[in-house]
Amino acid sequence: MNKSVPIAAAGFAVLAISGSALLGATTATAADGGKAALPHLAAKKAQVVACSGGTTVSMNYRSMDQQSIAAGATADVEGSQITVKGPKKGTDRILVTLSALAINGSSQLGLASLYKDGVGTPEGQKYFGYGSTPATVQFCGTINKGQHTFVVKMQDDGGTGLTMYNPTITFQRFN
Repeated sequence: MNKSVPIAAAGFAVLAISGSALLGATTATAADGGKAALPHLAAKKAQVVACSGGTTVSMNYRSMDQQSIAAGATADVEGSQITVKGPKKGTDRILVTLSALAINGSSQLGLASLYKDGVGTPEGQKYFGYGSTPATVQFCGTINKGQHTFVVKMQDDGGTGLTMYNPTITFQRFN
Protein backbone atom coordinates (compact mmCIF):
# COMPACT_ATOMS: atom_id res chain seq x y z
CA MET A 1 0.00 0.00 0.00
CA ASN A 2 1.27 3.46 -0.93
CA LYS A 3 1.61 5.56 2.24
CA SER A 4 2.66 8.84 0.66
CA VAL A 5 1.02 12.01 1.93
CA PRO A 6 -0.32 14.44 -0.70
CA ILE A 7 1.51 17.77 -0.87
CA ALA A 8 -1.56 19.68 0.36
CA ALA A 9 -1.84 17.47 3.44
CA ALA A 10 1.85 17.96 4.15
CA GLY A 11 1.34 21.72 3.90
CA PHE A 12 -1.50 21.54 6.39
CA ALA A 13 0.77 19.59 8.73
CA VAL A 14 3.40 22.32 8.55
CA LEU A 15 0.76 24.96 9.33
CA ALA A 16 -0.59 22.89 12.22
CA ILE A 17 2.87 22.40 13.68
CA SER A 18 3.69 26.12 13.26
CA GLY A 19 0.41 27.04 14.92
CA SER A 20 1.12 24.64 17.78
CA ALA A 21 4.52 26.26 18.31
CA LEU A 22 2.93 29.70 18.48
CA LEU A 23 0.28 28.53 20.91
CA GLY A 24 2.93 26.97 23.14
CA ALA A 25 4.48 30.37 23.97
CA THR A 26 4.32 31.24 27.66
CA THR A 27 4.66 35.02 27.56
CA ALA A 28 3.26 37.89 25.55
CA THR A 29 3.61 41.63 25.57
CA ALA A 30 0.89 43.34 27.59
CA ALA A 31 -0.79 46.55 26.47
CA ASP A 32 1.45 48.59 28.84
CA GLY A 33 4.61 47.05 27.31
CA GLY A 34 5.26 44.64 30.19
CA LYS A 35 5.21 40.86 29.97
CA ALA A 36 1.89 39.13 30.52
CA ALA A 37 1.81 35.43 31.33
CA LEU A 38 -0.25 33.21 29.07
CA PRO A 39 -1.56 29.85 30.20
CA HIS A 40 0.64 26.97 29.12
CA LEU A 41 -1.01 24.79 26.51
CA ALA A 42 0.01 21.18 26.19
CA ALA A 43 1.70 20.43 22.88
CA LYS A 44 -0.48 18.37 20.60
CA LYS A 45 0.69 16.26 17.74
CA ALA A 46 -0.50 17.51 14.35
CA GLN A 47 -2.96 15.18 12.72
CA VAL A 48 -2.58 14.68 8.99
CA VAL A 49 -5.54 13.20 7.21
CA ALA A 50 -4.86 11.93 3.72
CA CYS A 51 -7.73 11.12 1.45
CA SER A 52 -5.86 8.24 -0.09
CA GLY A 53 -6.16 4.59 0.62
CA GLY A 54 -3.61 3.53 -1.93
CA THR A 55 -3.42 3.55 -5.69
CA THR A 56 -5.80 5.55 -7.86
CA VAL A 57 -8.57 3.35 -9.24
CA SER A 58 -10.23 6.00 -11.40
CA MET A 59 -10.43 9.72 -12.00
CA ASN A 60 -13.20 11.73 -13.65
CA TYR A 61 -12.96 15.39 -14.59
CA ARG A 62 -15.83 17.61 -15.73
CA SER A 63 -15.76 21.31 -16.53
CA MET A 64 -18.74 23.49 -17.42
CA ASP A 65 -19.06 27.01 -18.84
CA GLN A 66 -20.96 28.76 -16.03
CA GLN A 67 -23.78 28.27 -13.54
CA SER A 68 -25.87 30.84 -11.69
CA ILE A 69 -27.63 30.17 -8.39
CA ALA A 70 -30.42 32.48 -7.22
CA ALA A 71 -30.20 34.41 -3.95
CA GLY A 72 -30.64 32.07 -0.98
CA ALA A 73 -31.15 29.03 -3.25
CA THR A 74 -29.44 25.66 -3.23
CA ALA A 75 -28.74 23.77 -6.45
CA ASP A 76 -26.79 20.76 -7.69
CA VAL A 77 -23.56 21.86 -9.35
CA GLU A 78 -24.08 20.99 -13.00
CA GLY A 79 -22.08 17.94 -14.03
CA SER A 80 -21.25 17.00 -10.46
CA GLN A 81 -23.42 13.89 -10.23
CA ILE A 82 -21.55 10.63 -10.56
CA THR A 83 -22.61 7.07 -9.88
CA VAL A 84 -19.94 4.54 -8.93
CA LYS A 85 -19.99 0.87 -8.07
CA GLY A 86 -18.24 0.13 -4.79
CA PRO A 87 -15.58 -2.53 -4.26
CA LYS A 88 -16.58 -6.18 -3.82
CA LYS A 89 -15.18 -6.11 -0.28
CA GLY A 90 -13.81 -3.45 2.04
CA THR A 91 -14.00 0.26 1.25
CA ASP A 92 -12.51 2.70 -1.23
CA ARG A 93 -11.91 6.43 -0.70
CA ILE A 94 -13.23 9.11 -2.99
CA LEU A 95 -11.82 12.64 -3.18
CA VAL A 96 -14.15 15.23 -4.72
CA THR A 97 -12.77 18.65 -5.69
CA LEU A 98 -14.83 21.64 -6.85
CA SER A 99 -13.15 24.76 -8.17
CA ALA A 100 -14.62 27.80 -9.92
CA LEU A 101 -13.90 31.41 -10.77
CA ALA A 102 -15.95 34.60 -10.51
CA ILE A 103 -14.60 37.20 -12.92
CA ASN A 104 -16.99 40.04 -12.17
CA GLY A 105 -14.59 41.38 -9.52
CA SER A 106 -17.01 41.03 -6.62
CA SER A 107 -16.52 38.53 -3.87
CA GLN A 108 -19.21 35.91 -3.75
CA LEU A 109 -19.84 33.42 -1.00
CA GLY A 110 -21.43 30.02 -1.22
CA LEU A 111 -21.65 26.88 0.84
CA ALA A 112 -20.66 23.65 -0.90
CA SER A 113 -21.81 20.22 0.29
CA LEU A 114 -21.19 16.67 -0.89
CA TYR A 115 -24.13 14.27 -0.88
CA LYS A 116 -23.77 10.50 -1.05
CA ASP A 117 -26.91 8.54 -1.92
CA GLY A 118 -29.06 11.61 -1.18
CA VAL A 119 -27.62 12.23 2.30
CA GLY A 120 -25.09 14.92 3.24
CA THR A 121 -21.65 13.55 4.10
CA PRO A 122 -20.16 13.99 7.60
CA GLU A 123 -17.93 16.86 6.44
CA GLY A 124 -21.03 19.06 6.15
CA GLN A 125 -21.00 22.39 4.37
CA LYS A 126 -17.77 24.15 3.48
CA TYR A 127 -17.36 27.84 2.65
CA PHE A 128 -16.68 28.54 -0.99
CA GLY A 129 -15.71 32.21 -1.29
CA TYR A 130 -14.04 33.80 -4.24
CA GLY A 131 -13.53 37.05 -6.08
CA SER A 132 -11.12 37.36 -8.96
CA THR A 133 -9.19 34.22 -8.01
CA PRO A 134 -10.35 30.60 -8.16
CA ALA A 135 -11.92 29.03 -5.11
CA THR A 136 -11.46 25.35 -4.37
CA VAL A 137 -13.08 23.01 -1.88
CA GLN A 138 -12.47 19.29 -1.34
CA PHE A 139 -14.50 16.50 0.21
CA CYS A 140 -13.32 13.04 1.18
CA GLY A 141 -15.65 10.07 1.52
CA THR A 142 -15.78 6.31 1.51
CA ILE A 143 -17.67 3.84 -0.59
CA ASN A 144 -18.42 0.24 0.20
CA LYS A 145 -20.11 -2.59 -1.69
CA GLY A 146 -23.00 -1.58 -3.93
CA GLN A 147 -23.81 1.35 -6.18
CA HIS A 148 -23.45 4.90 -4.86
CA THR A 149 -24.38 8.29 -6.28
CA PHE A 150 -22.50 11.46 -5.36
CA VAL A 151 -23.50 15.05 -6.10
CA VAL A 152 -22.09 18.42 -5.04
CA LYS A 153 -24.64 21.05 -4.00
CA MET A 154 -23.97 24.78 -3.81
CA GLN A 155 -25.98 27.22 -1.70
CA ASP A 156 -25.85 31.01 -2.06
CA ASP A 157 -24.82 32.41 1.31
CA GLY A 158 -24.34 36.04 0.36
CA GLY A 159 -28.02 36.77 -0.29
CA THR A 160 -27.43 38.20 -3.74
CA GLY A 161 -27.06 35.06 -5.81
CA LEU A 162 -23.83 33.78 -7.25
CA THR A 163 -22.34 32.81 -10.57
CA MET A 164 -19.63 30.21 -10.90
CA TYR A 165 -17.53 30.56 -14.04
CA ASN A 166 -15.81 27.45 -15.33
CA PRO A 167 -16.86 25.24 -12.41
CA THR A 168 -14.75 22.11 -12.50
CA ILE A 169 -15.46 18.88 -10.64
CA THR A 170 -12.83 16.17 -10.16
CA PHE A 171 -13.63 12.75 -8.68
CA GLN A 172 -10.62 10.65 -7.72
CA ARG A 173 -11.07 7.15 -6.31
CA PHE A 174 -8.45 5.23 -4.33
CA ASN A 175 -8.47 1.63 -3.13
